[in-house]
Parts: sequence; structure tokens; C-alpha cells
Amino acid sequence: MDKAEFNTHVQELPKPEISVASSYIQTLDPDALWRSTKENLKLMIGAEEFKNTFGGCYIENISNGVAQVSCDVPYKREKMLRDYRLALKDALLKSCGQNLEIEINLREGEAVKEKPKYEYHDPRTNQTVDLFSAAENEKSLKEENLKKAQLNPRYLFSNFIVGTNNRLAEAIAQAVVDSLGEAYNPVFFHGNTGVGKTHLMQAIGNEVINRFPEKKVVYISIEQFLNEMVDSIRTKRNEDFRNKYRAVDLLIIDDVQFVETYPRTQEELFHTFNTLYQANKQIVLASDRPPKEIKNITDRLRSRFEGGMVADIQAPDYETRLAILQQMIIDKGSNVNVPKEYLDLIAKNVENNIRELEGALTKVLSLFKLGMNPTYEDIGRLLQIDLESKRKKISPAKVMKCVSESFDVKLADIKGDRRTAYIAQCRQIVMYILRNELGMPLERVAKEVNRKDHTTVLHACEKIKALREKDSRFNEKMQNCYKLIRE
Repeated sequence: MDKAEFNTHVQELPKPEISVASSYIQTLDPDALWRSTKENLKLMIGAEEFKNTFGGCYIENISNGVAQVSCDVPYKREKMLRDYRLALKDALLKSCGQNLEIEINLREGEAVKEKPKYEYHDPRTNQTVDLFSAAENEKSLKEENLKKAQLNPRYLFSNFIVGTNNRLAEAIAQAVVDSLGEAYNPVFFHGNTGVGKTHLMQAIGNEVINRFPEKKVVYISIEQFLNEMVDSIRTKRNEDFRNKYRAVDLLIIDDVQFVETYPRTQEELFHTFNTLYQANKQIVLASDRPPKEIKNITDRLRSRFEGGMVADIQAPDYETRLAILQQMIIDKGSNVNVPKEYLDLIAKNVENNIRELEGALTKVLSLFKLGMNPTYEDIGRLLQIDLESKRKKISPAKVMKCVSESFDVKLADIKGDRRTAYIAQCRQIVMYILRNELGMPLERVAKEVNRKDHTTVLHACEKIKALREKDSRFNEKMQNCYKLIRE
């Protein structure tokens, strides 16, 4: 056989069959595949969740149709196996077109060192419980659920200041935590912007997760609800969207008034509401107005908003604003000693919005942090408060008139010589207000009430201040009197 005949014979021999898929898998670059898979995973579960679960992971090897994924810490491996195995397979399929099997391993040398065990033997069940692991697992579960819930960990019941403006709403919130889905369902908070609705709602969510780590909680604004719904329609993942919001124990929706402009969102919200309500799951809503004042929503949705507990949150009164400012200083971890009269100035002049209160306080704290020692007038200028014009608007005559009405005493007796205990106390109230509210000199205050000695004014101010601190009913009368003066 010559050379030409040999070559022809070789070409005609049967070739071994090699599938395209097998050939492709063998030539896959693990690094390139992981880069593509990461992007798909981020789109599927979100960048933040990807970072928490898949950060520090990569594909080590691909062979025989198996992708070997390497993890740096044990809890990520457990989470991937428990929650994201199917998502990872789907992302790999989209990246390479092959239905790869997955093997998830912990990298050698990066395993967490074994922790000391704190065990308790339960004689009733004859079982040994690892207390350390149980506590660690619960802490990990809480942290994971807080991230999923999208809650701000700063919003707690412990730093929510309760006053006359929000006492009922706070009591309802506490009852919701104690009897989730049973006490009040749904709960609908309403009030103007900046009165504490978001803080109170998120405090409910944080407390539920703290007490019951296994509960599923979701906090969302109605705008985000709309955006996710539109995205689910675009990506044809409607079922995933519905499962996210209909398989929870507590759903918190903020700014629900904006649903009035989105009919399709109203429809989805209605069905989500019904599903949760029928399953005795808790629903908490908030709006800047009561349900009956939200325009352009369907009657069936409005009736469901009104079907539970509707609670109004008013703007905080002066005393509550002052307490909020003091709590804000603690929350900020500031070691600056802001004089009480400066906080008093803020509380008196920023009346309707807690966010504005915080903004004003931040400006004042910044002066102290820059090493300055601002005066009362400096604070007034910083906050654009016209101190003189405010003082001029409140005359001594108006103070006496308001004290007369609030404490049921004759004007003539306040400036007169009668010394009965009650009249003397009302006279002292006038001196206290003239001194503290109007900032009048001691001698001028004494003259206004026909007294000669300024030490009488000092004694009156100390006595009324002490009485306000120890007698809540007297302090309430003083608050009502201040309201009349400032009107």
C-alpha cells in the first residue's frame, strides 16, 4: 500500500464520537465562567445579598460536568446549600449554556477554628444542647433577617420618645409585637411628615425580629413596591414577587398614600393584603393622611385600610420635642454638653417636624465640634431665629391674661397684695414665665407684678421649676398656659 492509499484508508476509519457539550465543558475557563455567573447572580438576588453570600467565593475547577465552588467561611457554604443552590445552577446555565452539577466546598486552611463548647444536658430529654452554637445561630439568623427586612437598626422602641402626641400609637405598636396578627390587624398610622411614623413602624419590625428571629419581616415604601412589581412584569418573575410579599409574617408599607396614582399597584396591593389577612399575618401601613382622605383608591382597598386600628400621630409638643433632642444627643454618641437653654431654644422654634429638629441640633453640635463656644444669640442667628421680635410679640400683659385664664385667677389679684397660697402661686407662675420665656431682667419682672425685691423673683422661679418636675398635673396646666401664650 503506497502512501496515498494509506492516507485514504485512515480518513475512512470511524472517528470516536465527542459531544459538543463534553468538549465545551472541558474547555471552560473557571475564572471567566465565575465572572459571568457573578453578574447573573447579582441580577437575580441583588448586589447586597450577593456580597453577603457569595463574596470571597469562586469556581476552583470544572470537570465531568461538575463545577466545584470554593467558599471562605462555613456559614456561606451552608447558606448557599440551603437557599441559593438552584439560583447558582440557573446562573451557571445562563453563563455557559450547560446544566452543570454543583459541588460546594470550604477552602482548606480557612475553616473557622473550633470554638469552646458550652453544653447543657437536659435530663428530661436526655439530650445535650450546645448553648454556644444555639446563641450564635440565633444571632446570625437575626442579622440575616434584619438585612432582608430592610430595617434601620437605629429605630427602636427604646429611643422612641413617647408624648401626648403619640402615646396611643406607641401603645398599639407594643400590642402588635406582643400579639402579632391578633391584637390589631391591620394597623394604619397617619400624620404629617416628620412626626415619627417611620421610626415607630420600623421599631415594630426590629422588635419582632429580636424576639422571634424565625419570623419573616419586610419593610418597604409603596414606591419600592411599585418598582419591584414593574420589574417582575418585565422579567416575567411575577411569582417570585408575589411570594416575597405574601409569604411573610409582618409586612410594613410606608407612604401608602402614593398608591392613589397607580391603579395596577392598588390591584396587587389588594390581593397581597387579602392573602396576608386571611392567613392572620400582620400588616402595618403608614400615610400622611387617614384612609378616608386618600383620593382615587378603590372602595374595597379603602375599607381594608379602615378595617383595623387607625391611629393618628400629631406633631410633638414642646416637652416631647425637648426630650427628643436629648435622646438624639445620646443616639449620636456625642460628648458635647449642649446647654439646656440652647436645646430649649430649638424645641420652642422647631415645632412640627422631627427631621427639622435633628437638622437644627446637628448645626448646633457642629459649632461645638469645631471648637467654638457659641452664645445664645449665636445659636439664634445660626437657626435664623429672630429672638428680639419673638420676645416683643409676647407682652407681660398677655402672659398675665393667659395665666389668669389657665389657672382661673383674677388679673387684679396677680398684681395685687392678696397673699393666699393659690394667688401667690399664680403670681409666681407669671414671674417664672416672664423670666424664662421673655428673658426679662429680674428687676423688670418684679416691677410687672408690683414687687420691690428681685430675690422674690428668684425664689418664684426655683419654686415653679421644682413644682413642674414633681407634679405632672401642674406641669400639664403649665403646658396649656404656654400654648395660649404662643398662639
